[in-house]
Amino acid sequence: METPRPSLSVVIPFLDEEASIPVLFDRFSALEGLPPEHELIFVSDGSTDSSCALVEKRAQQDRRVKLVVLTRNFGHQAAICAGLDRASGAYVGVMDADLQDSPELLVEMHRTAVREGLDVVYCRRARRSGSWAKRLSYWAFYKAYAYAAETPVDPDSGDFCVLSRRAVETLALLPERVRFVRGLRSWMGLRAQAVSAERPERAAGTPQYTWGRLASLALNGLTSFSARPLRLATIGGGLLCAAAFVLTAFYLAAFLLSDLHAKAPGFTTLVILMLFLSGMQLLMLGIIGEYIAQIFWEVKRRPTYLVARSVNLETESGR
Repeated sequence: METPRPSLSVVIPFLDEEASIPVLFDRFSALEGLPPEHELIFVSDGSTDSSCALVEKRAQQDRRVKLVVLTRNFGHQAAICAGLDRASGAYVGVMDADLQDSPELLVEMHRTAVREGLDVVYCRRARRSGSWAKRLSYWAFYKAYAYAAETPVDPDSGDFCVLSRRAVETLALLPERVRFVRGLRSWMGLRAQAVSAERPERAAGTPQYTWGRLASLALNGLTSFSARPLRLATIGGGLLCAAAFVLTAFYLAAFLLSDLHAKAPGFTTLVILMLFLSGMQLLMLGIIGEYIAQIFWEVKRRPTYLVARSVNLETESGR
């Protein structure tokens, strides 16, 4: 007999969250409004603590709890994709294990999606917790992304969302290996609605998303959905050429009409111009390099992730 499709699948990527997972299970156990025909798909993105054991123990007691263990740390976006590829629900939620994404809000988002017939319901953070430096960095990223991206994502919206089966299957059809889920979610152009909520502090443990990983995610997002940074090289080159012509005309006039060249040989000007031009060249090479790196990863056609084992699911090699 074929197993009925769950009403809601919840994909929960995690990395070393042994302190948060027991709290997460308690919150889901006490959660009102969660459909009884649901499944929780935990995806371990290279965890080295006891978090996998905690999930596996719960999975042995409840077959609605499922575990996917990746062979190593492939990154948060890859872990989300591993869960989406295995989610069978009519609707699929995506949330982090640290409880900065509220299970109660997830249920409300699911209700909204069903009631309104929406393909995407996502959380827009009305207020973000954390240090001022991190809040400023997020603000700067979304401002840059909104300017650069051809299909801008809603400012301050993360991966916390509920997707319809149609949206999940459409995401699976997109071929890129370097995944930026919130950008792809916006690019699809399906019926979507935002729900505003405050983003609380972590329930327990310490953040695993380092500044380096945040920067890498930001660069992937910018270079995956816009060619505008590449155009900076053309614009910058044109402006520098124009500035060079203006300076040439100025110094030619000064040479012919005054003795400025004798009083100020121009050493400082030359040094500043050399530093400026060298910096611009390195900046443009760096931008071009980011796009070449995207091509480098895409043409290899390696899977986004590899699965070591799974619990209550069939193990597959990857995607």
